[in-house]
Amino acid sequence: METHHDSPGEGLHQVQNSWSPYARLPQSLRSQLRQSWNHLGFNNDVASKLRYEVDMALLRMRCAVSGRYKRATSELAGRKHLRLHLGCGNALLPGWINMDCYPPHKVPGTEMLMLDMRRKWPLADGSASALFSEHFLEHLPFETVRDHILKEIRRILEPGGHVRIGVPNGEYFVEQYMASKRGATDPLYELARHGKSSMVMLNEIAHGFGHYFAYDFETMQQILKEAGFAEIRRMKPDNTDVEVFKGLDREDPWRMAMTLYVEAIRP
Repeated sequence: METHHDSPGEGLHQVQNSWSPYARLPQSLRSQLRQSWNHLGFNNDVASKLRYEVDMALLRMRCAVSGRYKRATSELAGRKHLRLHLGCGNALLPGWINMDCYPPHKVPGTEMLMLDMRRKWPLADGSASALFSEHFLEHLPFETVRDHILKEIRRILEPGGHVRIGVPNGEYFVEQYMASKRGATDPLYELARHGKSSMVMLNEIAHGFGHYFAYDFETMQQILKEAGFAEIRRMKPDNTDVEVFKGLDREDPWRMAMTLYVEAIRP
């Protein structure tokens, strides 16, 4: 990670080229490796999980030995009223600390913090005023989200700090599955499924695309409450009373229709 104190608005950044050994391989060799895994009896899901664990181990090692990373996180730990964008992917937000485990494309005026989010985050208690996360938590095991991620969010948020979470809405897909039996599905759902059966869609949202779990509001409300959050509310897409969250939801009609948005406050 690098700090750019002489360039206002640049802040934290790490290498932009992927450090993952797998990502550096030619596409032809990656295809051969996938075929080899299949011949050995491992499906792509198992291979992906093993590859991810190797990447995270290398990331932790890189962070542990990097002087630049230590200096940058030390500086970051002294800052207050941070805005955190958890699981940012390539959607870097100016004015926010964008957090992910793989380096996205650098965007001028943005800050990036790379880390294995399953471990303790290098941020001070009560150092953030807001955290936004959209379509990220479903990519982690449910137990990891419940027992670690939400507790880290609460630890880092200052009293009165806000969190807004967006995840695929499992309830929506169950409703559409039942509606498909009556021939009364949402038109956006019909456009998105491209001829797939509703059962395939239901399974994909729970376990496809690197997903581990499909949430509904009842489940999200319960685990947020257990983590110590209050004023937990289900929100409509692109609708919020919190100024810093306005305009952050991805403006894709299909994605908005199938996303569960929840906001809460750290007491």
